[in-house]
Amino acid sequence: MSEQDEIELYRRIRDCIRLAQRRMLERKAKLGEPVIIANRYGMPKEVSAKVALKRYNQTCKK
Repeated sequence: MSEQDEIELYRRIRDCIRLAQRRMLERKAKLGEPVIIANRYGMPKEVSAKVALKRYNQTCKK
């Protein structure tokens, strides 16, 4: 596998993980469920999926 093939593979993996995360957050937001995220200090914090999805969308646009 060439270096360019590896770069493409890792890009596809990253994109698929992002898609799966987005779908999970959208599903949980529709159901009104919470999700556990890490705060800035790495400690777990429970937030609504709607808030998590909003934050996720903001960080993915950068």
